Amino acid sequence: DNINRKVVDVIKDQLKKCKEAKFAIGYFFLSGFLLVKDDFPSSYHKIPFLKIVMGNETTYPTKEELVEGYNLRESLKLKMIEELQSIVLTDEQRERLITLRNLIANNVIEVKLFDKARLHAKLYLFITNPDEVYGSKGLAIVGSSNFTAEGLTKNKELNVLLTDKSDVDYLEQWFNELWSEAIDFNADLIKVIDVSGST
Repeated sequence: DNINRKVVDVIKDQLKKCKEAKFAIGYFFLSGFLLVKDDFPSSYHKIPFLKIVMGNETTYPTKEELVEGYNLRESLKLKMIEELQSIVLTDEQRERLITLRNLIANNVIEVKLFDKARLHAKLYLFITNPDEVYGSKGLAIVGSSNFTAEGLTKNKELNVLLTDKSDVDYLEQWFNELWSEAIDFNADLIKVIDVSGST
């Protein structure tokens, strides 16, 4: 709930331990990555290590904008660029954005955009034992926290941790189906970082 236990602490802990991670989030802003970048493992069991499917929960283009030729992908890119350009980044934040760009470019992180409907779900899935047959493969966080600094540390949120085998298996299957329906956003996110002047 970000009072008794901050969700960011669980995410940081699990990133260090897991062999792969899968996030489905309504909105991804770079402030979320800035909180957890240092918790990525030093070597990767699987590439991509982190798969992110994101929606655009905070701003949908109006019907008029769509008619004028904007689509969700372009609208989201513009919003992310505006948000990055509106803040004064410290040298440390700029360095972390460059790291994010490089992790995406090197396929350590792969980002997709779900544009079929509004993605309101928040799932953080950490696979620690991918070959486990009888026990749980890992841990899942399901709740209300988006992958933003506020959602992970400040907002009054409610998230639950799930470790039961059937729950984790179900959530991984749900994520994989969502992943297969989403469109690639890696090149777009690299462009956002480059165009915003952060690199």
